[in-house]
Amino acid sequence: MFVGREAELAALAAARSRSPQAVVVAGEAGIGKSRLVEEFVAGGSSPVFRGAADPGGPPYGPLVSVLRRVVRHLGVRQAVDLLPGNGRTALARLLPELGPQHEPDRARLFEEVLLLLEGVAGRGEVIVLVEDLHWADVPARDLLVFLLRNLTRPGVLVIGTTRDTQGLWPLLRLDTVELLTPPALGREDVARMLGRPPDSPEVARILRRSEGNPLFVEALADVGTATPGALRDLLLAGVERLEPESLAVLRAVAVAGLAMEHIPLRDMTGLDDLALDDALRPLVRGRFLRVETEGYAFRHVLIRDAVYDDVPLGERARLHARCAAALAERPDQASDHWHAAGDRRRAMETAWQAGKYERVLDLWDETAMQDVDHARVLELAAENALHAGAADRAEELATAAIREVDPEADPARVARLLTLRVTVRDQLGEDGLDDLREAVRLAPDSPRLTGALAATLAWNGQYAEAHAHATRAVAQGDTGSVITLASLAAADGDMESATALYARAQAAAGDDDTLLSALAAEADALEAAGEHSRAEVVARRGMTHARGAGRARSLGTLIAANLAEPLASLGRWDEARQVVAAALALDPPPIYRAWLLIVDGTVAAWRGDTSDAEEILRLVRPLTRGRSRGEDSCLEPDLLACRLAQLGGDVDRLRRLLGHVLETHDLTRSRRYAWPLLAAAAQAGIVPGLPLESLPAIGRLQWAHRATYLAECGEGAWDEAIALWRQVGQPHALGSVLLRAGGHAVHAGDHATAQERLREAASIAGSLGALPLAGQVAAVAATARIVLDPAPVLSPRELEVLTLVAEGLSNRQIADRLFISPRTSGVHVSNIMAKLGASNRVHAAAIARHHGLL
Repeated sequence: MFVGREAELAALAAARSRSPQAVVVAGEAGIGKSRLVEEFVAGGSSPVFRGAADPGGPPYGPLVSVLRRVVRHLGVRQAVDLLPGNGRTALARLLPELGPQHEPDRARLFEEVLLLLEGVAGRGEVIVLVEDLHWADVPARDLLVFLLRNLTRPGVLVIGTTRDTQGLWPLLRLDTVELLTPPALGREDVARMLGRPPDSPEVARILRRSEGNPLFVEALADVGTATPGALRDLLLAGVERLEPESLAVLRAVAVAGLAMEHIPLRDMTGLDDLALDDALRPLVRGRFLRVETEGYAFRHVLIRDAVYDDVPLGERARLHARCAAALAERPDQASDHWHAAGDRRRAMETAWQAGKYERVLDLWDETAMQDVDHARVLELAAENALHAGAADRAEELATAAIREVDPEADPARVARLLTLRVTVRDQLGEDGLDDLREAVRLAPDSPRLTGALAATLAWNGQYAEAHAHATRAVAQGDTGSVITLASLAAADGDMESATALYARAQAAAGDDDTLLSALAAEADALEAAGEHSRAEVVARRGMTHARGAGRARSLGTLIAANLAEPLASLGRWDEARQVVAAALALDPPPIYRAWLLIVDGTVAAWRGDTSDAEEILRLVRPLTRGRSRGEDSCLEPDLLACRLAQLGGDVDRLRRLLGHVLETHDLTRSRRYAWPLLAAAAQAGIVPGLPLESLPAIGRLQWAHRATYLAECGEGAWDEAIALWRQVGQPHALGSVLLRAGGHAVHAGDHATAQERLREAASIAGSLGALPLAGQVAAVAATARIVLDPAPVLSPRELEVLTLVAEGLSNRQIADRLFISPRTSGVHVSNIMAKLGASNRVHAAAIARHHGLL
């Protein structure tokens, strides 16, 4: 399958439009140079004259094939007629079918090739394709340079392919030559080639091994983890010709991995510096290795795999042991090599030193780890998995550790392990309340546990109990509980106190996770309050710190969701989706993935990509089921589903969704999504029988939603709702309310107000690219016969002139009618045409009538 080369195809098409022109497509074997060119030429009808260089081929070899095809296209008689010399040609040296040969003359030969190409181009556009220029001889390269300097007739496009550009500088420096280097395929393109979802393990494995090389992607697709035989032979071409010293060094680097620094390689091979240099030179010249700052690296991962697979098993084990010894000061790497060498004890000892606890578990030997019990290793491994974002594995490990510790003998330790599992389950979308209550029972004097219980209670809307526990934890010295108190203050609408508490928590944070949690909570609270710009600033601080602290995949992806949401609210949709895409590429924990997808799905819905939004909703539902992070997070997919139902005009679906919400959730516990859901229901004429006094509206964002709901129900004023949305600064919501308000003004017979509101809504929809909103505005305006484009502003004199233009008068006739000079009337007409954006006088009259100016 041909994928991922749209930009390169466009570049070739652009070069064709500028012919005579040449494009050199450069890249490693398998990157898709030939496939790209074939796709390009297949898309046109121009004749293609092909040639290819071969190692050790005859002089001008690749161009001989090209010229022979040109002659066949023209016919021998017509080709000879294009050339001077009375039937004797220098070109006959290369193409005997042309007849008698002229005396050998390089300049004449070059000139005749030029005449032949310009002659065939006279019949229409042609493409000259020369493949494998890296093997082309010097005469062929010189001839190409001459042709590209001297071709003047339009219609000739020369395309060359090469694995590297060494030796091609005389060609590449020409103004008419463009270098095109197709990049490696990305995850999405590899997924399309394989017909698999982008986030599937198979795509990740093949992308890693192929490094995005299309040939290698295809070769690896059906062979599991092995290297296909034909590809292996291609990669190992030339290895058999290496001297023994060079082959030994190549195998040593392959055993070390993709790369090896110079000093460890020297220690591993036992060669002195001069001998190692002599052994390395053929490997670099043969393009097996490349020189890097500190050492040497394989040019491609599959070359390394092929060489490694070719090392006999006994030699491989010995090399791994020597590599481990050479890397003794790097236990993380040494452990892998001791393991590969079969030395389990040393592999486990170095894994422990390096903090590779999963490896320690795999190699567990109580006699080797007398000072550490198995439960401790499980706990450390769970923490590693949690920080790496592997929440499912972290839960498995934490649960195993809990089973191995007796709560009666060591209650504090069990409490600590329960807390770890709570943290893990939080990322999986589970509240962990049962574990926390048990942990607090086992360790009632632990401020950290009390604080964790307070935070979880707050997420689940149990605010009074949460506040009591958080206050107690802070009094006992738990800094993290200050975050909980801040969030409770924000939920009560006291953003001034909340901001001060967040600042206090950040200043006192003793570790990265506490600081990042405080930044994430503050950004989320600001967004919930409608403070979108402030939320963006805080979230960007958090993103920067997460990257620096190595938490990009865990808490960093949570903060990414807290950044994407205010960007979406502010109408910066492209930025929001870029943030989401970058975070999703890190494979975040499930609940963080859900929040990222919700933002992406909401933007997709607003833009009119409803099929994408529906698919995102399908992905999100399983991630937010159960007791996942309280009422608000459960309601997010419901709100997206309601928006999609609104866009589709599906009132029955909207009724079912709202029935599910009212039956399953307690809206009095949601201080963020209750009012938006009710506003959506009211717009469809659905008014649930809820006591509104039980639903607090805290903060200007919720005030705006509540005002919208009341206006939809006829109990509030649309002007108030519009004013509140202007304060919030959320353009799509403002446009939607202006649309609804405009529609109500139409029904009320207030044409002027309706026109003003609908025009502003149309302007907002246009600036955002909100196609559904734009379509809805246009439909209401058409029904009410409202012109959405505001009329151009013309002066009284210009209106007089415009009236006469519409009557068909010339500039002189207008001048006579208005007692002005013809020159002045011409200036007025020009100004009118410019203001109306008209292409001629008839067009100007039509535009004027459209706007009611005539």
